[in-house]
Amino acid sequence: MEEEPAIMRVTCHTARCPVAEVTYTVDMYPNAEPPTYRAICGQCKQLIADLAPYVP
Repeated sequence: MEEEPAIMRVTCHTARCPVAEVTYTVDMYPNAEPPTYRAICGQCKQLIADLAPYVP
């Protein structure tokens, strides 16, 4: 059975990134190795460190 995704809010803070400071809500699956959740910006390709659980 496939694991359910965690709904997370992610924000890129990379200077000069076209989507810097824009927060997105995304489904994320845990990784086998730490960090448990990893996100990479689709615009600047930098690792996003600002991850938080989505709270409706």
